[in-house]
Amino acid sequence: MGSIACSRILQRAARTLFDETGVRWPPAELLDYLNAGIGAIVAAKPDVAATAQPFELVGGSRQDLPQDFIQFLGLTRNLGADGATPGRAIRQVERNELDHGYPDWHSATGEAVLHYCHDRRLPRLFYVFPAAAGWVELQGVKAPAEIVDAAETLPLDDLYENPLHNWVVAYAYAKSSKSGDMNRSGAYMTLFANALGLKSQLQFSFAPTDPDVAARSGEDN
Repeated sequence: MGSIACSRILQRAARTLFDETGVRWPPAELLDYLNAGIGAIVAAKPDVAATAQPFELVGGSRQDLPQDFIQFLGLTRNLGADGATPGRAIRQVERNELDHGYPDWHSATGEAVLHYCHDRRLPRLFYVFPAAAGWVELQGVKAPAEIVDAAETLPLDDLYENPLHNWVVAYAYAKSSKSGDMNRSGAYMTLFANALGLKSQLQFSFAPTDPDVAARSGEDN
């Protein structure tokens, strides 16, 4: 979470666009662009919206991410029946290890979760072993809440002020039909991408993989 108001970014963008009165680009439109830019940053660098919070388990091995999460990163520990009592650590394991070693693991129950497994191809679900009642600590990436008032505080760190300014200006120029504005749009989008270190792909290194699992599967190579 940052400390500056979103209005600061929008006002800077309006000055850059020589439209401080909002004639060509109304403030509401620039706010839409800002929301899109925040979403783009989270998609490219999910660590900026990573968090850890208590998660109440449902019955059975399969668990689904809360609706306000967009990526699963892992489970760290059990949190007891009240969601506030630190308990046993939880380790990641490959699903095929459980399938081979404990063919009936989906029906196993216990007092606490020992392991979890996750398939990146199914980003919104994960499995726990054994199934248990209570709470665990969930690590994941939360979708930023939509900004509806420019007076709201920036939901990302303040260091993303300049990239977001460049994004808003780029989107504004992309809408314009004036000569040269498409080139300006491209230039500001390049500034945005360079500031985030984006090349040809998104940040996939921030993946929910335990180091031991990565070593066995070759993902560290």
